[in-house]
Amino acid sequence: MIKIVVLFLLLMLIVSMVGNVVTKFLRGPTVPPQVNLTRAKCAHCGRTVIGTAPCVCGKG
Repeated sequence: MIKIVVLFLLLMLIVSMVGNVVTKFLRGPTVPPQVNLTRAKCAHCGRTVIGTAPCVCGKG
């Protein structure tokens, strides 16, 4: 009885591994995540400002 259970679990493991390999090739290459290119800029000097922090120039 234990041999049947172990063989069943081994068979399920092999089937899942084959399924993962097959679906990896069917999906194609993964698309890299897109970076949001919109950034806040200082109105005075034009430097990039992170969040709501004041600019290093002291005027923006």
